[in-house]
Amino acid sequence: MKILITGCLGFVGTNLVLHLLKKGHTVLGIDSRFKREGSSQNLELTLKKGLEYQYCDIRNYNDIFNTLKNKERIDIVYHFASQVSFKNSISNPRLDFEVNLLGTFNLLEYIRQHSPNTKFVYASTNQVYGNLEKIDLVESETRFDFKTMKKGVPENYPLDYLSPYGCSKGGGEIYCIDYSRVYDLKIAIARFGGIYGVNQYSSEDHGWVAYITNMIRTNQQYRRFGHGKQVRDILYISDLVTACEKIGESKEKLNLTIYNVAGGPTNTLSVLELIKLIEHLTGNKSKDEVLEMRKADKVVMYLDIEKAKKELNWHPKVSYIEGLKKLLSWQEKG
Repeated sequence: MKILITGCLGFVGTNLVLHLLKKGHTVLGIDSRFKREGSSQNLELTLKKGLEYQYCDIRNYNDIFNTLKNKERIDIVYHFASQVSFKNSISNPRLDFEVNLLGTFNLLEYIRQHSPNTKFVYASTNQVYGNLEKIDLVESETRFDFKTMKKGVPENYPLDYLSPYGCSKGGGEIYCIDYSRVYDLKIAIARFGGIYGVNQYSSEDHGWVAYITNMIRTNQQYRRFGHGKQVRDILYISDLVTACEKIGESKEKLNLTIYNVAGGPTNTLSVLELIKLIEHLTGNKSKDEVLEMRKADKVVMYLDIEKAKKELNWHPKVSYIEGLKKLLSWQEKG
């Protein structure tokens, strides 16, 4: 198949590119953010494996049109190009809007006008569920947890766009849903939870698992925010890639289909629990400076993945212990 991946030089895009090329597919990748940490390394890695790369700024419809107009029919688009930093969405909401919402609109318009039989898989986020204020929590020594919602937040939970980032990604969902309904396009939405793994170049503002792991591994001082009992589910990148592949290659028509793609309740960790694990795996002591919790930081967030398990015959295979060992091994080589 001919597959287009937007944001192909990012963490998720790079790993999906490598996976699909290994499967024998023809993969075209577009990206515009060479200043992002790891982009040049990921470009070199994917080009060696056979990626057809082109620079393209999805904020500009003409860029998309000129990049794709002479290409063969595209079977699947995986739309991963995104401004992903919550903090940056606060400081520069216009950029967040232009990349996440306008960029998504431009891609949908291209497909509507020029490639209406292409499947479109939109990468969304757990941020669209908001701060979950109405869910009761319980506290233990190392974590908070949901009191009753033990499977996690399901796809039909009321949405609450908490930040410019949540608004832009949620707005993209709304356009996807309406373009599927009005123009009969084949669209699916994947709401990602926390993701970690190889080829992830993290920072304080994005990729908390890889960031904390690397700071402890290298004996560097770093900042963390709050009591450390915040809980997230985490999914190793190979499991996420498999889920995306299953969504894109589903024989069912992707019409208004939404899936949570995440680690789920069996792959949850608090910040304190992650720190303890990495200390044990590395033999190093965490040098964390504790600051006040950030205002928009949710205490607990993990997703109900039963729908993806049932409809896609998918489940996470890599435990967080195994995944963290793989991440450490990759970081040590890099």
